Amino acid sequence: MLAFKERPLVEWPRYAIAYPRDFHDLIELQSPKFVRALFSKNHESKKYIHLLGNSQSKRSTNFSAFKSATSRYVLGVLKSKSEAVNCYFTPNEFFSWPRCNNLALLRANWLEIDLDEKCHAESVRDLEITIVADVFARIEESGLPPPTGYVLSGSGGIHIYWIYDPVDAKAMNKSLWRTIANCLIERLGNSVGSWHIDLMATKRVSGYMRIPGSVHGRTGLSARYFGSGPKYTFEELLTCLGLDSLHNRLLQLEQKRIVDLASYSKNTEVKRGPKKRYGHSIKEWWMKCINTIQMHFNQIGMVPKGKRDKTAFIMFVAFQHLNRETAFERLYQFNAERIGLPDDELDNLIKTAKTTLYRYRQETLALYLEDLLGFRPEYLIPKVKEKLTKEEIKQRQSKAAIASAKKKRNRSQRQVKKEYLALQELMGRPPTRRAVAEKSGLSIRTVKRYWNDC
Repeated sequence: MLAFKERPLVEWPRYAIAYPRDFHDLIELQSPKFVRALFSKNHESKKYIHLLGNSQSKRSTNFSAFKSATSRYVLGVLKSKSEAVNCYFTPNEFFSWPRCNNLALLRANWLEIDLDEKCHAESVRDLEITIVADVFARIEESGLPPPTGYVLSGSGGIHIYWIYDPVDAKAMNKSLWRTIANCLIERLGNSVGSWHIDLMATKRVSGYMRIPGSVHGRTGLSARYFGSGPKYTFEELLTCLGLDSLHNRLLQLEQKRIVDLASYSKNTEVKRGPKKRYGHSIKEWWMKCINTIQMHFNQIGMVPKGKRDKTAFIMFVAFQHLNRETAFERLYQFNAERIGLPDDELDNLIKTAKTTLYRYRQETLALYLEDLLGFRPEYLIPKVKEKLTKEEIKQRQSKAAIASAKKKRNRSQRQVKKEYLALQELMGRPPTRRAVAEKSGLSIRTVKRYWNDC
């Protein structure tokens, strides 16, 4: 169990039903800074996942088109055709495809509350009132800060959100996100009544949640949003949960992990294997560079003199690789926030870059950023595969063979027991070994081996 400090008092709001658009605006659902995933098994393209935001994928879409393409006939209380059926979204954002290692921004933590048993569509709304009262009484008693709001899923479940200003999804923040999720689960605990916390959904940083305003496919009820709670900053939420000391410790560890110029020499020889394709597109590569530079100078404040020209130039090149039309506008904004060069000097600096699209090799860009930031970003450090000795290969093969044999034994054991019980129920008496062997497709010898476990 985590140890918590006394948290600052936060006034509890009175939650009221709100328009789905209010939730969309609060979490910037329709206008993500990077990429957000939308999911529905009803999509007319037969593709479940579609991408919203700054993506060049064939799965790119907009919110209205996605809703229109997810129509189907719904039973329950609706009994008619409806659009936006069983639609989900990712509260957090990604550089590209929605995977944990592609996370770009963290925007919220949540608790997903599910019913122990399904209820009829006609009973859902009455049951929601009871469960909301029970859950929120538990939240207040546990000392958790007030949620920003909650969504009633339309089946009796509740999705409770603590939304905050977006933060970069660097390793430290992802670790803190998981700590917050565990904290919410531990402090609330599970009900002994009719509901429970969906642990997997609550702990999955790249997970999907039901979109407010969409229709539940079984009950025909819309997912409703209730708001008026506070929107936090990431640091405020950590403070409210008493996780300041952990945050400070992780900050210190992060500083220690930075690769120093002294520990990674420019002359280090790297043994190169055969060339392989990158695991991401060039645009995603430049997006990571922008993110790294912004995070670095956000921590130290303004770009120091002597590095302003190099910072402005490489940022402009990176912005151009993403979108040539908006590159200067984005550089102008970053210059105002972090660089501080006069406009005419900035324009002079990037004169050649306006007409030429600069392309860098991985090693060249790594050296450039090493000189600019004082360290090489992890994704630009070549990964060298360690060659195993013959003895190590044999040991690994032996371990793999033992593990495979164990899995096979367990599978056979479960199958024998399952078929034994099924035949016993069907026949009303214990079956013979031959009958179990014929039913399971295993040999009599295998059945004999596990017979006593039945």
